[in-house]
Amino acid sequence: MSTITPTPMMQQWHACKKQAKDALLFFRLGDFYEAFYEDAILISKEIGVTLTKRQETPMCGVPFHSSESYIDQLLEKGFKVAIAEQVEDAKQTKTLVKREVVRIITPGSITHSSLLKDKSNNFFVSLVQIGSVYGLALIDLSTSDFTVLELESKQALLDELCKQKPAEFLVSQKFIQDHASLFAEIEQVFTFVLTEKEAWHFDPQSALHALQHHFQIQSLDGYGLRGMTAAIAAAGALLTHLQDALHLDIAHLKTIQKDSLDGFLSIDRTTMRHLELLEPLHDAKGKNTLFDLLDFTLTPMGGRLLANWIKRPLFSLSDIEQRQLAIEELIVNPDVQFGLRKALERIKDLERLIMRISNSSAGPRDLISLSLSLASAMQAKEELKILRSPLMKNLFTQLHNMSDLIGSIEKAIHENPPLRASDTGIFKEGYNEELDEYHSIRTNSKDWLTRYQQDLRESTQIKTLKVGYTRVFGYYIEVSKAQAKNMPEDFQRRQTLVNGERFISTALKEFEYKILGAEDKIKALESKLYEAFLKMVSESCQKVQEIARALAQIDSLSALAFAARQYNYVKPTLDESDRIEIRQGRHPIIDQALAVSAFIPNDTFLDSKTNQLLLITGPNMAGKSTYIRQVALIVILAQIGSFVPAESAHIGLVDQVFTRIGASDDLARGQSTFMVEMTETANILRHATSRSLVILDEIGRGTSTYDGIAIAWSVAEYLLTEKNRQAKTLFATHYWELTQLEKEYTQAKNFQVAVKETPEGIVFLHQIIRGDTDRSYGIHVARLAGLPFEALQSAQRRLSSLEKNHRVQKKVKPRDQFNLFEDLPKENPLLKELKDLNLNTLSPMQAQQKLFELQQRAHHDL
Repeated sequence: MSTITPTPMMQQWHACKKQAKDALLFFRLGDFYEAFYEDAILISKEIGVTLTKRQETPMCGVPFHSSESYIDQLLEKGFKVAIAEQVEDAKQTKTLVKREVVRIITPGSITHSSLLKDKSNNFFVSLVQIGSVYGLALIDLSTSDFTVLELESKQALLDELCKQKPAEFLVSQKFIQDHASLFAEIEQVFTFVLTEKEAWHFDPQSALHALQHHFQIQSLDGYGLRGMTAAIAAAGALLTHLQDALHLDIAHLKTIQKDSLDGFLSIDRTTMRHLELLEPLHDAKGKNTLFDLLDFTLTPMGGRLLANWIKRPLFSLSDIEQRQLAIEELIVNPDVQFGLRKALERIKDLERLIMRISNSSAGPRDLISLSLSLASAMQAKEELKILRSPLMKNLFTQLHNMSDLIGSIEKAIHENPPLRASDTGIFKEGYNEELDEYHSIRTNSKDWLTRYQQDLRESTQIKTLKVGYTRVFGYYIEVSKAQAKNMPEDFQRRQTLVNGERFISTALKEFEYKILGAEDKIKALESKLYEAFLKMVSESCQKVQEIARALAQIDSLSALAFAARQYNYVKPTLDESDRIEIRQGRHPIIDQALAVSAFIPNDTFLDSKTNQLLLITGPNMAGKSTYIRQVALIVILAQIGSFVPAESAHIGLVDQVFTRIGASDDLARGQSTFMVEMTETANILRHATSRSLVILDEIGRGTSTYDGIAIAWSVAEYLLTEKNRQAKTLFATHYWELTQLEKEYTQAKNFQVAVKETPEGIVFLHQIIRGDTDRSYGIHVARLAGLPFEALQSAQRRLSSLEKNHRVQKKVKPRDQFNLFEDLPKENPLLKELKDLNLNTLSPMQAQQKLFELQQRAHHDL
């Protein structure tokens, strides 16, 4: 920075920059926000704002009225932005206008921004560990959601964070040091900003006092937080940080909710990803996730709630049945459903609207949106009157009558008000008598100016004379230079132009004083009235929030009812038995992606006695993975309370769904395919219970054939025999050796994907039938993939030779005496490599090259 003594204005800048700390400083100068020095250089580089210099000082600026888009770009790149405003009226001071940092905007603290997604929360999370307990506090400032949660394992913490995907974390420096691997893990899943503070900021006693002071209470027991020391420490630290460090008004945070994972079906982050519940595994267009498929919500609140229902299916039978009854009632009352959806589609984001009103950041049009939305909510209530399901009756009572507030807004605010509160023209005529008087002066001024101009033209006989106004010179009387000599002597010359002269008269001066005074008074009075009006509306904040929460549930239930009708879903039976029985089940996503009647449905029966583990064999592309995924998705849908894609379904409550699917490398974290596979499998074996559902696809593929078989066998055996770990399991595999499990364990059953062999090749029937197969049909699949005929012929010859060699080995140790865990026979290296070859990962050209290589080695070795 320059060694020249800074000007008073730049001294202000330095003081504000000290307040801003690690944030980029937007410094208000008139109608612009200016940035200087390193801030200016960085901003110019990151978002393309023109960099200039003044007295060798780098600087750049953005217009005040369009600053939000520039700020959003910086936030999206992970920066923080401090806003320094003029905190006094320039007209009221003859010295330098005072400026201060009024707020610091960070990715986790935005309240209205293009970065906010309608159907997603934007959480700022605080994390604390006390002993073995992790305390989480989550605040979405845009909706006023403030929840706390305690967890007792790093695994549960990681899963919850990956579900909520907070935009920003507040943690102590020690927490970062102790949990570097945690942040490395979540960094692979989503982007975030990490804000660290000294450990004393998370002191439980200080945090407790901060929460008591904010909520004006003596104890947090009323919120259910007794004994939750870690959660209280996290919540108090976050609240203090928002208020003191970011200078945010948090008065709209009226309550704090205790959250818990009890009462929900547990789905870890791996299963969320594998089943594509909220996000697709690969970038794709169309409805490729369960959320996409079900999201017929019409309000942002409903969309956010539906996503949360998918993250957390229910484990309470009574809660599930309540949702089912409400959905069923909407299905059998299509007229109610139609009217309800017509009302819902006119409702804006009430949660975010009332939040902006409560913290005085709302624009006049937000008030109109609130009024129209509340009126539509009242129409929705009318539609619900005839419904009798317990849940719908309860939601009906939560839609409070807001006709008084609606009437107040309609009476006060213009139907099409200005965008910004700083503009005039917000209030209707008749709302305020004093304001009406000033408006009358301004309105009548146009008539006065017209009459005055006409009178002057007649008295001076100058037909081209005109009366005008500029912001710089005010009101003026303009004539041509040739006519200037004909102006009255008492008129004063105000400005000389190239082709004319401008004058001012005593009468025009008096008018100017009067009219400009009215403009200033209108602006000042409207500002005062608007602030008071927002305060009046915010008194209804709690009722509006209750309406918003009720509408979110109604919208989500309506969406599930709409999906059930649209997709021909049925109401499943749920109980506390150990059965999962699905007749003619369909994969919900693939079913809709295919043409009408193209999807082949399948039955499923699982229990803890005779069908605990279903081993499913068959070739690639035949439908094994689709089948096992569809069972998991149907269970999740049922426990959300939704209807399901099947002819019928009977679901015994499941406490956890686990998946081990696919074999994608995790190279970013230095983990191989096999390591990822084993880590995920270990998690399943440690945490599955007898009420869990486990989906396994191709365990053991990431290592050698015999190692893979041994591991797959041991995993299946563990799930079949380990006490309290005997989960209902669907196990898809290419290892036909595992079909021997059925002979050893009565609760294991073999199934296969039906394949029809024809002279032209094989046909996949996509049907799951009883029995097993000892053929992989790999060469048939290679033919379908388009490998050249010559390569296929060569592969068939090699396969015949290898199978012959394998039969010789089998004479040494017959299959029925084969022990997977002792003295595994040595395998022909060529056979091993062929078996390990994963055709799914090879292009036709790569497959041809690999077959040529195998053929050359076979000629040499055999």
